[in-house]
Order: sequence, then structure tokens, then C-alpha cells
Amino acid sequence: MEPTANNQELCRVLVILDGESEDVLDVVELQGFDLNAFAEQFDVPLESDPHMLDRYAVGPDDAGFVNDHLDTVMTFDFARNAYFIEAATRE
Repeated sequence: MEPTANNQELCRVLVILDGESEDVLDVVELQGFDLNAFAEQFDVPLESDPHMLDRYAVGPDDAGFVNDHLDTVMTFDFARNAYFIEAATRE
């Protein structure tokens, strides 16, 4: 975990959105976040986002990689939902 300026812990999460309404269906914390591995998988230029704080879309080619960082294997439904990797703080 990375500390933030106000001493909250920074983590990365998978956000699942309903594809039609864009309502948040679930937020799942990723396990074992490795900045360099995620930056490579999601083509993140670390010069412009050195801590990967922006939102990154998860596509079908990313599903296996993301599943490696979840407690439970997930079946992604890209026809119905949208998936994003985001930075979040723990409360």
C-alpha cells in the first residue's frame, strides 16, 4: 500500500459498471498490485502517470491478468458491463 498525503492507504480496485446505466455494480480490491506489471499491461506511460492514479479500462485481453490479482476468479461480461482499474483510498 502507498500512503497518501493525509495518511490514508492507497490501493487499486476493479470497478464494475453497468454498461447501460453506468451505475457501479461492484468494487473489488486488487491483490498484489505491482505498478510496473500493471503499467505494462495497460500501456501506462509512467512519465505522465507515475503512480497509475488515473482510470484504466479493462478489455478482454486484460481479463486473465486482472483475474490473477483477484481473490476469486471472475467471469467478465464485456457485453453487459464495463470494467476499470482505479486508485482508491481505504478508510
